[in-house]
Parts: sequence; structure tokens; C-alpha cells
Amino acid sequence: MTSGFATVSGTVLAAYISFGAEPAHLITASVMAAPAALCFAKLIYPETEQSKTRSDNIQMEESPDSSVLDAAANGANTATALVLGIIANLIAFVSFIAFLNGVLGWLGSLVGLEDISLENIFGTIFRPLAFVMGVPWDESYYVGKLIGTKTIVNEFVAYQRLGEFITAKVLSPRSSAIATYAICGFANPSSMGIMIGTLSAMVPEKRSVITSVAFRAFITGSIVCFMTASIGGLLMDAKIFNNFGKSIVQEALNSTMV
Repeated sequence: MTSGFATVSGTVLAAYISFGAEPAHLITASVMAAPAALCFAKLIYPETEQSKTRSDNIQMEESPDSSVLDAAANGANTATALVLGIIANLIAFVSFIAFLNGVLGWLGSLVGLEDISLENIFGTIFRPLAFVMGVPWDESYYVGKLIGTKTIVNEFVAYQRLGEFITAKVLSPRSSAIATYAICGFANPSSMGIMIGTLSAMVPEKRSVITSVAFRAFITGSIVCFMTASIGGLLMDAKIFNNFGKSIVQEALNSTMV
């Protein structure tokens, strides 16, 4: 579960790139997050007993399907419950966030404060975190807002906002790259709903266990993203951030032309 929250799938990289994210940073963040997720998962939820999922304990079962068509039909029937569970959990989590934003907006209007939402609140909360990652203080509010948007809404909206910030030139290349690392993950409430719905449909008898560790895995996945951003900000100076990935893209273009 931590690995799922700390990484992104290859199918969505093209969308992030279209928003303005640097491809080299996205790939690097994904590679760094995979082993980091395993490490932090063991730290947050250490194994105190002998593992039951070792390679010598796994027994392969024979498929009950008699043919490829039979397997496809059974897979479709199984996927129906899986998809319905995902949709239900996704609607529930997104609706809950929208409800909280509505309540905050109403309370803010009573005291004359506009544009109060969980995203803006978390943006202010995450501003010191962005500064610790290596973002200059005058740019840390924007990066903190991106982290808050990714944590409360999803990474698609966060990368879209990142593209807007890059276009408006409110973020330097270094800050943009650190933000790319920090929000490169599926750690958000809607993904948590998808995770719970998916795993609960696969093993219904373990639903209570899944829900009990889901939030812990969500926090751990977020920490992994922040750690990769911190390491990136520590190891790369402004010049490297400006040029990182450009040589790779140029070589790819040259080879294509040849």
C-alpha cells in the first residue's frame, strides 16, 4: 500500500509532462521512491514475527478455468465487484473533502474571510516543509500549496497548478524540480478510497485490517515523496536543475533525426 501511495504509474506520466513537468525528474522520482517505500514501510510497520509471505511459503494454485474464454468471463465477473467498490469509495472520499471545503468556506464567510479551503490551509502548513526541502522562502508558499493540493485533492490538479506557476514564472527551475519530486505520488484521499476498495474486493475477510493500516500507509507514502524531494534538493544545485534532462532530450532528438 505504501508503494502505491509513494509512486505513480507510467500511464499518467504523459499527462504530467503535458502540464509542464520535466520528464527526467518524474522518472528519477519514481525510481527513487520504489526502494524508499519499502524501507519506510518496514520502519513504520516493522515485522515482529516471521514473514508468512516468503518465497518458499507461496504455493501456486491450479486455475479452475477450463479455457481462455472461461478465464476471461470469470475475470469480468470478478472485476465488476472490484470496479463498483472503487467507484463507491472514490465518491465517498471526494464528497467528504468537498463537504469539508464547503463548511470551511461558510465559516470563513461569517468572519469576512474568502477562499478558505483545505488546500489553502495545508498550503500554509506545508510552507515550512517546502522550505526545509530547499525551496527559497519567497517561493515556499507556492510549493506548499502544491503539496497541499496534491495531499487533499490529487496529483493531477497539483501538476496542473505547477504548470501554471511555471508559466507565470513564480517558481525557479530548482523550486519547480523539488515540487515535481514532492508531488510525484498517489498519496491523496481519493487514491486511499481506491486502495481500500480494490484490496477489500480482493480479500473481503481482511477489510478491517486494510482500513486500519490505510491511513498509516497514506502518511508513509507522503513521507517517501517528501524524502525524495529533500534528497533531490540536497544533491543538485541550481545549475544542475536548469540543465537536468535537457541533454537526454537533445540526444533523443538527435538520434531521431539521424
